[in-house]
Amino acid sequence: MNTSEHISKQYDADLAALRSRVVEMGGVVEEQFRFAVEALSSGRSDLAEQVVSNDRRVNELEVEIDDDCAHVIAKRQPAASDLRMVLGVSKMTTDLERIGDKARKIARLSAAVRSSSEADARWLEDTHRSADAARALLRDALNAFVRGELDAAISVIRSAQSVGQQVAAISRGLVKRMGETPGQVAVLLDMMAINKSIDRVADHSGNLAEHLIYIIKGTDVRHATLDQIERETLQR
Repeated sequence: MNTSEHISKQYDADLAALRSRVVEMGGVVEEQFRFAVEALSSGRSDLAEQVVSNDRRVNELEVEIDDDCAHVIAKRQPAASDLRMVLGVSKMTTDLERIGDKARKIARLSAAVRSSSEADARWLEDTHRSADAARALLRDALNAFVRGELDAAISVIRSAQSVGQQVAAISRGLVKRMGETPGQVAVLLDMMAINKSIDRVADHSGNLAEHLIYIIKGTDVRHATLDQIERETLQR
């Protein structure tokens, strides 16, 4: 193997390692979110404590991957699609870390909410349903990244809006209950914060899909409408 071929193979290995680390971080974050929602649904304080404790690992992964991205840029000076991949990975780790933060918040609030009579079966069921939808988006966004699938990325962005509508309906119900039971406003606000955190998980999953579109197409769609995203990505 000549020198240039060796360098090329090592460069490809560096890029593959970056992609692998993102998938690893995504798996950790998805598990954190799943455990947080399960802690809320079941009342298991051990799961909630585990989520809070493991949040440190999510933060460590973000720092490690950003450091890897910086080293690739410094050593390999990537251009075009390779540079977009490195920059996109760095942005994706930020969104994954924020999903981890939302999982920690849900876990932290779960004990207080579960101890209140306001957290009735209907709210728990509706919240679990929206959380399942948000977790599916996260999983689909990560799968789209692994496979490099544009259509799947667009589907994630489209579905994220649906989760937002579900959470908005739950929040309207909570606002109504605040007027009916003013003595329970504090816990109702905690419940609303949990629902908002689920909505943000869906939003960040949509962001992951937007970063993938940038990596594949070189088009920044972060502030575009869904129609604009579909037009820009599918016609080019």
